Amino acid sequence: MTQSRWKSKVLWASIVAQLIALGQLTGLWAVLGVDAGQIGDITAIVLGLLSTIGIINNPRDKAKF
Repeated sequence: MTQSRWKSKVLWASIVAQLIALGQLTGLWAVLGVDAGQIGDITAIVLGLLSTIGIINNPRDKAKF
């Protein structure tokens, strides 16, 4: 089974996670009036985990994660 990396849901989840994390780190969400607070911290943890899964994902080999 060969899957294009660009069609991988995990890849797109990691890209979105990084964009949201970048928005939080640069203060973009504060400028837009979104209170990061505790919800932001929890979101950052979840997005970080999704990023990690995206980094170690190998869509070319279905036998290996």
